Amino acid sequence: MIIGAVIIGSRFFGGSNEAPLPEQFVDDRTAFAQVKQLFNDAMDLTMPPDNSGKPFDMPKEQEDQIRSKLAEGISLSQKIDDTFLDYLHPDLKNNFRDRYVRGYKLILEGLNSDTSDVNSIGVRKQLEGINLIGEFNTWWDSNRDIITNKAYPED
Repeated sequence: MIIGAVIIGSRFFGGSNEAPLPEQFVDDRTAFAQVKQLFNDAMDLTMPPDNSGKPFDMPKEQEDQIRSKLAEGISLSQKIDDTFLDYLHPDLKNNFRDRYVRGYKLILEGLNSDTSDVNSIGVRKQLEGINLIGEFNTWWDSNRDIITNKAYPED
């Protein structure tokens, strides 16, 4: 899994002519890539089997996989040192923790709450989480190159 995360991370981050990543951040970089992959894998499982975008009855095993991947990503995200996030970009820590991870926490809380109708607490939490993740993605798109160049400098 670690090898896969490094490969995914290198694709996620890219490369540049920056100075080498300080050794103390190598594990954080791997964890960061793993968190992203876990969240992406969880969201991939929410897609209908026919890719129609229409609601579908999800098997309980699939729901359990989604919850497990989200919980694992959230737990792993807490192990990433704030100094690593600050090293990559001065605003990454707040965006990563307060938007990206918090968004997935809300989605998980929503999945574990009442989702009986569109106004239920579970649905509202999931929508709030999706909005926070969207805000992070907008911020990320504007800052990706700066961050990836520092995270995965070319040797």
